[in-house]
Amino acid sequence: MINSLNFISSELIVLALGLVVLMGGVLGARRKFLGAAAITAVVAAIVFLPETMNIPGDIFSGMLTANFLGFSMRAFVLVGAGLAILMSINFRWPDDEHAGEYYFLLLTAVVSMMLAVSADNLLMIYLAVETLSIISYVLTCSFRKDLYSTEAGLKYFLFGALSTGIMLYGISLVYGLLGTLDLEGIGVRLAAGGVDLPLLVLAVLMVFAGLAFKASLVPFHMWVADVYEGAPWPVAAFFSIGPKALGFVLLIKVFFSYAVLMSSGWAWLAALLAIATMTLGNLAAFHQTSVKRLLAFSSIAQAGYILAAMATGLMGLKAAFFYLVIYAFMNMGAFACAAFFGEASHSDITAFKGLGRRAPLAALIFSIFLMSLAGLPPLAGFMAKFFVIMSAVAGAHYVLAGAIVANSVIAFFYYLKIIKTMYFEDCSSQEPVSLHLSGLFLFIFCLLAVLYFGIFPSGLMNILTIIFP
Repeated sequence: MINSLNFISSELIVLALGLVVLMGGVLGARRKFLGAAAITAVVAAIVFLPETMNIPGDIFSGMLTANFLGFSMRAFVLVGAGLAILMSINFRWPDDEHAGEYYFLLLTAVVSMMLAVSADNLLMIYLAVETLSIISYVLTCSFRKDLYSTEAGLKYFLFGALSTGIMLYGISLVYGLLGTLDLEGIGVRLAAGGVDLPLLVLAVLMVFAGLAFKASLVPFHMWVADVYEGAPWPVAAFFSIGPKALGFVLLIKVFFSYAVLMSSGWAWLAALLAIATMTLGNLAAFHQTSVKRLLAFSSIAQAGYILAAMATGLMGLKAAFFYLVIYAFMNMGAFACAAFFGEASHSDITAFKGLGRRAPLAALIFSIFLMSLAGLPPLAGFMAKFFVIMSAVAGAHYVLAGAIVANSVIAFFYYLKIIKTMYFEDCSSQEPVSLHLSGLFLFIFCLLAVLYFGIFPSGLMNILTIIFP
């Protein structure tokens, strides 16, 4: 029991300080103070995280497991949450009335994701994912007096309840067929044979559907644009990296770790879904006039590229995780810049006119993030796409590689549309736009990551080689 509690020490720190933030909000503390306290919780959890890396024995009777993949993804979740909180501090909130609740919910969502990426049991995965889902519905409605926000929260709840219900039914079928929910036990049971194959395929597809919803893969993407548009910018940015990354990590844990779907049928299904996801995302983004919806559909397309790497099998897992990490930095940077320029909830592209002259530094950084998302060398987004294409070519998935190249070309046009608006369209106001210190730090941090991993990708690839030898 002591080992189990030691393993979740980082999660306990985040939860305890989250309760402090919640009480601070009740007592009337200012939003910026509460944001600083939330950042402190994340930093403290990161400091204690290395102590949880090599915990021996079963953790909570095998519900959680200590390995390098789980450790790396817990660190990833904490860094992503820290960036989202930093973005929230200087965001133009309508009031400070519910700031304590907001940061508490964000920190609780972090705890649920950290438990999910360490889970080694389907029941634990479901509980963590469902906890995250409930919190996400509430976070989407952070603008309680905004009709867009309320509508987005309701849509998210309806789609989310359906997807988690389907996943839970699939998990119940797995338990009925195999008699266990432990991932390792499932692998042993499948290796022994004698399982009703049609029913197993149905169960696997149901579990896949629930996780694909979190990863925003076609055809489980319907919620993304409306939810992102209605949610506050920091919440939309958090959704674009946190739950999405969780969906992919769980897909890998469930469908790769114990060879549940390591077959030619899985490869073709994943490849077709990847092509559909990236194509639909890019074509839908091409016609958007709202920057938030454009970035939402762009995030769907990016999910397609990650799934394309996974479709090539074990050889593509390093490329998929490299893309996932790079995507987090460039997408968070793009959302932060768009939030800095746009309105509190949603933003038409006309709001970005003339910003190349009014805020030249922020406009330049925003342009770099957009070009990295498009895959322009020597930025990190180019290297991420390059590794995915190379894994597809190495696995003889030439159609998939061609689809990635074609979609990357399409993406350039709608990203350039934003840059054109900033630099080549005039605005009636010529007043300079000031940049807050925390916002500048967030921009620079994400920018340095995009530039560094674009020029020196080997450092991250060496870490991924440890996870996927």
